[in-house]
Amino acid sequence: MKRTIKYILIGIVLIFSIIIILGGGFGDRKDYKLINQGKPIVFAHRGYVNLNVENSIESFSKSDSIGFIAIETDISCTNDGKLIIFHDKSAKRLLGINANIDELKWSDINQKYLIYNGEQTTNKVLSLNEFLKQTDSSKILYLDIKKATKSIADSLLSILEKNNKHKNIIIADDNLLFLVYLKIKAPNIRIALEGFNKGKEWIYYIIPTNYKPDYYSSFLSEVDENHIKFLKKHKIINNKITYGVDVNNINIALDFGIQNIILDYDTSIGSIKILEEKMLKNIPNRITN
Repeated sequence: MKRTIKYILIGIVLIFSIIIILGGGFGDRKDYKLINQGKPIVFAHRGYVNLNVENSIESFSKSDSIGFIAIETDISCTNDGKLIIFHDKSAKRLLGINANIDELKWSDINQKYLIYNGEQTTNKVLSLNEFLKQTDSSKILYLDIKKATKSIADSLLSILEKNNKHKNIIIADDNLLFLVYLKIKAPNIRIALEGFNKGKEWIYYIIPTNYKPDYYSSFLSEVDENHIKFLKKHKIINNKITYGVDVNNINIALDFGIQNIILDYDTSIGSIKILEEKMLKNIPNRITN
């Protein structure tokens, strides 16, 4: 029994040592390849959803007309492995089906029309492949993965390879192992670690250098002055992406000097281009990579 435990501990130490060696040890990463040359990015949260159903061709087209160069959207998976553009765990709100999306097959939903404010629209659920084919390849895309598994990672990589005209894609999840797997399989892929909140900065120190994500995401409510100081200290202020930004708190994001925001747009906010210029000017002690 003691010998077995000894071998198990030796095995754990060896695995940990290999991870550290392959991961380049611990410390700050120097080779971040940021999208948009490190300039501020304003993402349309699920497209422009005022009077449009979220995560639809209509909402994405409307965000284009407003001036967004970037889109945040959600990737779910059906029971038969189809990656789709869909946010909710349940299909009730958006499809009127009383089941979870991962309990349904693609054939159960691909002819259903999305619902907006209780009314049926002319928009259908998009597969990830359709979305990429119909989206301008110059767009910056933030793909928020709703369920992280190896099979989903492999399907995602396969679809991205088929649609390799899209160069400005960020894959986001709170599962670090899922993100590292993607990075190992496709080193050029950009990943974002979600849930990088105030008080959780210690996570940064335990991630081997080569596996450190390209971006670090959280809600604006999970950012404070100490968090911003940490980002600046480690020269990753440009790598921060912040959710939960709208007309009511956008000035807080500007005051913090946050570079990249996922915005619930309201017309009272005004021009996206002017907002991006304002973000650039309002960044104190801006770090350039």
